[in-house]
Amino acid sequence: MSRRDEELDAMRRDGLSAELRRDFAASAAATERWDRAHPQDVNAILDWIEQLRQVFGDPEVDRRPWRGNDFRL
Repeated sequence: MSRRDEELDAMRRDGLSAELRRDFAASAAATERWDRAHPQDVNAILDWIEQLRQVFGDPEVDRRPWRGNDFRL
């Protein structure tokens, strides 16, 4: 068996493990609890952004072109 095949088998075992499935199920349950406790829709998010704009004002616009390969916001 080649090293690549061994790595693929190890990935399959990890992906199919009961422990990993439990972790994903716990993550999904936590996300559902968060969504129920903090209901948000697009309008609520836009209202929040508008509130930030009222408090802090509009951000300055920098229209200079980017240089290089750094595309972080």
